[in-house]
Amino acid sequence: MKKFIITESEKESIKNMYDLKEDGSLVDSSVDAFKKLLSMLGDTFKSKDVNKPTPTKKDVYNGPKGVLGSEWKSCKAWRSKGGLSSWSENISVDKSSSQFKISYKGPSSGLSIAHAANGKDTIHQLYNILICELNPFLYEGNLKPNINNIKTEGSKSGKNSTLTITVPLEHSDDTYQLDRRGGWGHDPGSSKMANKCAEIKSKGGECFGPVKNIVQARFGKITEYFITYTI
Repeated sequence: MKKFIITESEKESIKNMYDLKEDGSLVDSSVDAFKKLLSMLGDTFKSKDVNKPTPTKKDVYNGPKGVLGSEWKSCKAWRSKGGLSSWSENISVDKSSSQFKISYKGPSSGLSIAHAANGKDTIHQLYNILICELNPFLYEGNLKPNINNIKTEGSKSGKNSTLTITVPLEHSDDTYQLDRRGGWGHDPGSSKMANKCAEIKSKGGECFGPVKNIVQARFGKITEYFITYTI
């Protein structure tokens, strides 16, 4: 049975309402009086419901507009799950005016970190995170990614898999973005990226690629196609 502790001021108030004896027991032991007391205490506990779930914070993109990936479902998933601040044990970013390097260490699969449909191809999701994190940096820094020399390295498998993507950067007076399409264990082909480049060029923009990039490690083979273009 739960025991409730009340303050002296609360006891005095209840005493005035229900005529308590000096030891705190009720003089009027009628059922109605007891029900009123329980009702009052019940309302007090309801107002302090500690088990009420905290509302989920709505994911909002606060970066510059026009950044590729800002409205991607995979990037929204990445931000809603805390981004770099929540996944620092698995993912790290090292960026400068000469290169952008992103690294992953952890299980090759099983976690959904940055996937539009909550997929569990964990290590392949690093390429989504690359877009989510690199493009805002490119947008503000007047930098162009050198897609011909992107370096990817992977090792191990299982819980200790690693993958590092290093993108060399060059100064540019224009604003560039990086786009990609790829597959883990299959080659999706270059047509989607090639068609996007052709469309951008038809509108007077500059687009380079697609450039094929492959990483082969114990966790398998990942084939990516990169393009970079002006906005």
